[in-house]
Amino acid sequence: MRRSAKGAAAGTGGYRKFGEVLLSLLLLTSLGMAAWSGVAMVAQQSFDTVRVLGSFQRLDPDLVRAAIREKLARNYFAANMEELEAAVAAVPWVARVRLVRRWPDGIEVYVEEHRPVARWGDREFIDDQRRRFFVGGEQEGLHHLPLLAGPNGQEYRMIEVWSGLDRSFRAWGTSVAELRLSDRWSWSILLKNGVRIECGRQDPLDAVSKLLAWFPLLGKDRVALLQRVDLRYANGFAIMWRPLVQEGEDSPTKPAVTAEPV
Repeated sequence: MRRSAKGAAAGTGGYRKFGEVLLSLLLLTSLGMAAWSGVAMVAQQSFDTVRVLGSFQRLDPDLVRAAIREKLARNYFAANMEELEAAVAAVPWVARVRLVRRWPDGIEVYVEEHRPVARWGDREFIDDQRRRFFVGGEQEGLHHLPLLAGPNGQEYRMIEVWSGLDRSFRAWGTSVAELRLSDRWSWSILLKNGVRIECGRQDPLDAVSKLLAWFPLLGKDRVALLQRVDLRYANGFAIMWRPLVQEGEDSPTKPAVTAEPV
């Protein structure tokens, strides 16, 4: 009888342990299914909020949002961030872009806008980081920027030359309107006061510095009469003066051309 009681007790304990194990397995299974359902729900989460952040003068944030939504995947985690950045980078006036996911359904787009300092040719610009970029279409309010034109790959050099020349001429009340470098490496400058300066193949910064050394001798009144300066001489330069209208004359006199030694 004692053995039977002990056997019954052992059997009852075994059933209890089996029940506990079974209950634990059921709980783990339930938790796993809940976790899987949660992951599945998150995986199907779509982007509901697209925030465009930055300081803009010409860039249209709506174009950035449209580029993002056109490329967005159907769910949060499947979105290819590199493709999204490339899509935003193609939007006019975008210089740099960085994307950040914001839980649970948002994406933030940090955009840096090009800040143009010069025009390049007919349809492009150079920004304050000396990056050349294209925006397309007619760009109002930018015609006041200096025009640079030269061979591809010379953007950095031309910005450097323009900046140096501009500082020098501003001391004389004008600035550089155009700077051109021909395919034969000949430099030409047009100032905002209408003076054309031909430098040829010599370094324009050095050539102009020699010219400006003569300006104090000429005086501001005579400098104001300059029309064209040709620096393509080994030992001097040629000057064409603006036509003068003398009292009682109906038409200007013929421009005078003089040569000056260096």
